[in-house]
This record gives sequence, C-alpha cells and structure tokens, in this order.
Amino acid sequence: MIPTIILSLTVFPSFDPTGPKKYPAVYVPAESPFGYLYQPSYDLNIVPRLPADRYDPKAGDILLLSDTNPFWTFVYRIALTGKPGHAGIVVTMPDGRLGVLEAGYNDTTWARVTPLDYRINEYHGTVWIRQREVPLTPEEDRKLTEFAVAADGGRYALGRFILQLTPIRSRGPLRTYVLGGPRGIGGRYYCAEETLEALAYVGLIDPHTARPAATFPQDMFYDRSRNLYVDHHPPLAAGWKPPRLWNALEGSTLTGKARPHPPSPWPGVGAYAVYPVAPPGEQVPAPVVVGYVPGELRPVTDLQQPPKRIGFFDRPGGLFRRN
Repeated sequence: MIPTIILSLTVFPSFDPTGPKKYPAVYVPAESPFGYLYQPSYDLNIVPRLPADRYDPKAGDILLLSDTNPFWTFVYRIALTGKPGHAGIVVTMPDGRLGVLEAGYNDTTWARVTPLDYRINEYHGTVWIRQREVPLTPEEDRKLTEFAVAADGGRYALGRFILQLTPIRSRGPLRTYVLGGPRGIGGRYYCAEETLEALAYVGLIDPHTARPAATFPQDMFYDRSRNLYVDHHPPLAAGWKPPRLWNALEGSTLTGKARPHPPSPWPGVGAYAVYPVAPPGEQVPAPVVVGYVPGELRPVTDLQQPPKRIGFFDRPGGLFRRN
C-alpha cells in the first residue's frame, strides 16, 4: 500500500505550476475583499457563529485550510492526522500588498506567494484564520518578507512529506525531542513546515522548541497534537488568537467550490472579476482585475452546505489533556 501511495504522490500533486486550472478566475467582493470572520472556536464544524467581523488581515496571520479531496483525506489518515490539512502565512509582499506564502499551492509541488485577496477568495475548500494578537514590528515584517521572497518559486519538500507516511520520520513519540527543528531560510518545505520555518526565522516562535518538520496543520489548529512533544510545545498557543471560520459572504458557509465564479452572477453588493494573466516575458500568471460585477441583492443564508463529517482523526484534542 505505501509504495502505491508514494508513486501516486510523485504524480499528484501536479508538477505544472502555471496551468490555467491552477490560477482560476475568481470574484473578489468589492465591499469586503478579505471577507468575514465568525466568532472563534476550536471546532471544525462549519458553523457561522455570529456576529461576523470584517477580516482585517495583518502580516503574521496564519491560514489553516481544509480540502475534502478523498485522496488527501486518505493520505492524512496514513500519517495519523486529519483536517485541516494545509497551512499558509500572511506576508507583506515587496510591493506593499498583503499576500499568502504557502508550500504546495493548489496541489502543485511549488511554493508560491499570491495576493491575499485573490488567494483567500480562490481557495476551493474551507478556511480558518488565526490572527496575530500583537502586530509585527517593522523589523519582523521585513524579515518575514525576506523569507517569503526567498521561498517563492521553491520546490515542495515532496520527499520529506512522503516520509511522514512512514516510520522513517521526525514525528515520533521520542525522536521529535531531538529531530525536526528549524532548517533556516532558503530550503524546501511542506506547508506546515514552511509556515513554522518562517515564524522561527522572524523570531515569533522559539527555534529551540519549534519542530517544523514534525508539525501538521491540525496541530496548529487545535494547539494540541497526537505527538507528545508538539502537544507540550504548541507553536501558536502564545501570540495567536483561536481559529475563526472565514467566508467571503457574511452569514454564509459557502466554500470556494460552491461560491459563484466568473461568469456566474455574484450574490452580493458587487465584486471585482479577477483573472490570471501572464505578464510579458513571464510564465507565472498574476491576478488582474478585468471588470466589476454589480451583483444580485439576494439572501445567501439559504446557500448553506450540508455539514461535513468529523472523523476520529479530525479530533486530536481529546486524546491528550494538559493541566
């Protein structure tokens, strides 16, 4: 079974970082381009806990994302983890806009920095956000940008990710105490690893206790882990607020796949249609606003999706209790 999974991972995610399906056209709501956050909760159930607040992003915020793709769900089960299965970090891009740094962008084997308003509205699954309690200092912000620039366009640490499915990994009952520490800027990482490597490089988490190569996105969501070491050293427990469910439409739980995309009508006040366009001489498309859609003023609460099943591996919090 494991050789089959390894062979599958060498083909999927896609090795094409520039295909049009990897950069789809999306709507960015004009009224709230960064969407809304529901009230905080360490709960994966997709519940719109009102009142919702308009999301005011800051560099250092953590995005925890979940795609119910059956392939990835099966892979996470082998690794003894579950939802959410992907992570990214909000960074200040060199042009001053906010972006998202993530390894494995849209199921590719590449690290990408994409504009935050585009990426968060484009993601095809569910998004939770852990906001920074204290804004970054100018020096911390500069170092985070430096890390993101060095990581952008890098390859995904596919080999090390595959090892997470085997006994030969840094995540273990005892080995995590001595293995899995930060590698530093300029390396190859998988998603949660890259996020924590960036935080360690900036100095937002303790590099002596951090274990980027032994931490999964689920550990960052719950501040608990099936791994004893990570459970006693949760990287985001100090400095980040509890996770909050995100949505582009206030009062809705519609995920990216179900939300309208161009050229369908937008059920809101109005939205900008953003398309991927490759700049002259470049291969990687950049999100470009091509027009404004007035939108249709109709209720969105009746567009709720059925609740997602929460399995055993999606609830690590009850397995280990800290005093």
